[in-house]
Amino acid sequence: MTSIITNVSAMTALGLLRSVSGKLNDESEKMSSGLRVQTAADNSAYWSISTSMRSDVKAMNVVNDSVGLAQGVVDTAYAAMQTVLDSFVEIRNLVITASSMPQPGMKDAVKPSFSLDPEYAKSDVYKIDQTIQQLQNQARSAMMSASFAGVNLIYHSKNEDEKASQQVFSFTTGYVDGKVQTLDVKAMDTLLLNDDFGSFPTTYPGEFNPEQTLFDGGDTVNAPGSFTPAGIYWFNIPVSNPTTGDPEAYPVDPTYVLQLIENHVVRFGSDRQGLYSNFVDSIEQKIQGVTAKMSYVGSIQKSLEMYDDINNKMIDSATRGIGRLVDADMETTASKLRALQTQQQLAVQSLGIANQSPSRLLSLFGG
Repeated sequence: MTSIITNVSAMTALGLLRSVSGKLNDESEKMSSGLRVQTAADNSAYWSISTSMRSDVKAMNVVNDSVGLAQGVVDTAYAAMQTVLDSFVEIRNLVITASSMPQPGMKDAVKPSFSLDPEYAKSDVYKIDQTIQQLQNQARSAMMSASFAGVNLIYHSKNEDEKASQQVFSFTTGYVDGKVQTLDVKAMDTLLLNDDFGSFPTTYPGEFNPEQTLFDGGDTVNAPGSFTPAGIYWFNIPVSNPTTGDPEAYPVDPTYVLQLIENHVVRFGSDRQGLYSNFVDSIEQKIQGVTAKMSYVGSIQKSLEMYDDINNKMIDSATRGIGRLVDADMETTASKLRALQTQQQLAVQSLGIANQSPSRLLSLFGG
């Protein structure tokens, strides 16, 4: 039956053309975007999973930046520690050299003083003392400047918000199951110099308290032949806050550490070689202390490298998983696109043929 009101063939061809055009549009979008799942309408399950995974990847990328920041902080601290170590190794060697020199004269040996004795200033020992002071300054400068992004692992200044004994550095290291993972480092495990002693009291000015950091106050050097130990100050003298009574640090610069030793020999008649030997031992303890803290900081460096590697692998794994869910297979998409283009052309031709059918009726009327 042929109808001039309803052209069924044309309707069928038009429906086919619409279907093919729709599929062609879908494949074209896949080809242009590279995705087979762009919206929830494409595949709600895959879209939901991939969206959550993308969110996790973004968080892991932020963690990556945080790990890099932590590595900068730790690397800076380690480099400064190396400077401090080198400085005190050289100081120890210079003290050994000074011990073999003639005993210098002292004009004012009544009491230990941080001012330079005029007779002592004429001696060769004083020249070594000057070099030691320069090395001390170098070490202190390294500790104070070991700051990266506002964080200094080895130096605690006065008036910080937290006491050194209560301070903890938290480094972001990972993001797993919606939770941020951190690596916590206690300040007292890394600090070399604390200008605010916190909650650790001292019972004798200059006494080395193992609970403090390495250079808080100084060393008590036992003096052979004397009941009075020699006080050696490096950067600070422990004092009490007159208001709160809390222990604090009074900075000393210069300290003339060898003058303090020589002064003690003159005042108390101590065994000079024995005093120098004990002094070298105390410096060696500091060297060992710095070495131990460098070893700990080095372990943190290694941990951060591992966290960085793990985090990068997790990002890569999650990215590959997202790709498997939503990425278009470009070879298959290209083949489908070519086939649909051919089908579209055939559908257009079919529609043209169907539209010509009613016009054949005119031939029955001699048209």
